[in-house]
Amino acid sequence: MNKLLQINELQTHFLTGKEPIKAVNGVSFHIERNEILAVVGESGSGKSVTAKSILRLIKPPGKIVYGEIHYDDKDLMKLKEKEMTCIRGNRISMVYQEPMTSLNPIIPVGDQISEALIIHNKAKKREAKAKAIELMEAVKIPEAAMRYKELPEKFSGGMRQRVIIAMAIACNPELLIADEPTTALDVTIQAEIMELIKALKNRNNMSVMLITHDLGLVAENADRVIVMYCGKIMEEAMVHELFSTPLHPYTVGLIKCIPRIDTVEEKLYSIPGYVPHPSQLPTGCPFSDRCDKAMDMCKDKMPELKEIRNGHKVRCWLY
Repeated sequence: MNKLLQINELQTHFLTGKEPIKAVNGVSFHIERNEILAVVGESGSGKSVTAKSILRLIKPPGKIVYGEIHYDDKDLMKLKEKEMTCIRGNRISMVYQEPMTSLNPIIPVGDQISEALIIHNKAKKREAKAKAIELMEAVKIPEAAMRYKELPEKFSGGMRQRVIIAMAIACNPELLIADEPTTALDVTIQAEIMELIKALKNRNNMSVMLITHDLGLVAENADRVIVMYCGKIMEEAMVHELFSTPLHPYTVGLIKCIPRIDTVEEKLYSIPGYVPHPSQLPTGCPFSDRCDKAMDMCKDKMPELKEIRNGHKVRCWLY
């Protein structure tokens, strides 16, 4: 096992009222070198907050109240802001789910890619421009040299996402955090973007943390999967094992929601109920109110995350 990132008991809270909202509540996991770790779950599960916590991008009223984030030989929680600036966009980069909000609408896309090279690599403007065009070609933006000076509005959604990826990989990061990188893109473009990320991962020997709610995307691309719900990890396993033998009722429900072409059903399956508001979580297991296998103890006490077999962990009283 060759760990690049190790997170221990991460807790990120939002202090908006009398009681803190525990968006991430005691999360521990690791990412190995040159692997794709998928983090899945419904909206409000704590996936994006976990990702932003790694980069220490949580803004007030949010706050990381506890935990360790070990990257290589450093605990990122103990670094000064200036030291974190040297890591963000350089050794750890992030691709956000909405490219139009990540790009400055009045600055040419090429200049936005060059900026990372100038800041982190101290590149001269001419060198940065040449490298930026090379990166645009690497992410398969046609006529890259001609389009260097175009504004983001001239690019389609898929092409804007390619620009964001080019910015993220400009400094050859060791870890790429991709937060819903294919949201709002059609299926063909989704596949192209994921193939691009995988190709770049293999070429640069890069690790990827893929945050998504699309289990089809996970099945085709990930090596290992973490299932989150209400700020907790409910299950963790290798991707093939998660889909062949899911253990947690929540994971089973998510997989049952995937449409299948080999069966004809009148109505698609959906998990009953809704994700509870973080300020109104049940006393025990947060999924107990929606679970068809819930027992009395599920409503009273939170189970621990337990390793059932090698590398396959689950947080459920059934086990």
